[in-house]
Order: sequence, then structure tokens, then C-alpha cells
Amino acid sequence: MSRFARQGSHGLLLEAEVAPNSQKRFEARYAAASGKTVSPGSPVHYQSQVNKWGQELRVYFNDPGMAVSLEASGIRVEYGRRGYLAGEYRYRANNNSFWWKLVENHGLLLGPS
Repeated sequence: MSRFARQGSHGLLLEAEVAPNSQKRFEARYAAASGKTVSPGSPVHYQSQVNKWGQELRVYFNDPGMAVSLEASGIRVEYGRRGYLAGEYRYRANNNSFWWKLVENHGLLLGPS
């Protein structure tokens, strides 16, 4: 597994909204990948959402080059008119596979990375 520079230095934010019936599976996989135990609200970037059908895993960022690279790789990037998370981030990618690659292969964690 590669490890990016220290947590919080990449300008990314990883967030997870998970339906109650998917939480145990999500938490087990996250713990296996990160060595960290999580529960909805701890950390704040992991939330339980009854209106979700499964897991919605998001990556927020501001780098336009990353947006272009992700789209060229087939990952859809959203551009909010007012940004995301109170305008703190310009782009987001809703892609569970990409999110898990960042966690499992590169050691990133929920929250600012």
C-alpha cells in the first residue's frame, strides 16, 4: 500500500453517507483498511442516512487538474455552482470504487486528507 503525505495535506475531503442496512459492512471494510473503528457521527464525515439505498462515498477537492484527470479516467466529477460544503470545495466525485482505492490503497481516511 502506498501512503500519501500526512493526513490533511492533500486538499481532499472524504465523506461517507451510508444507509443503516449497509453500516456494518461499511464499518468492517473501513476498519480492515484503516485500522480505525468508526460509527455514524464519529468522525463527523461519516453519517447514517435512512434515505440512501447503500453507500454514497464522496471525495471533495479544489484542484481543476484532478477534475480533468478523473473525468478522463471515466469518473464523473460534479461542479457545484456555489461549491460544496459551504463553498469550501469546488468539485466532488461520487464514486465508491475511487473512494475505496484512496482508503485501501493509499491510506487516506474519512475527513480532510
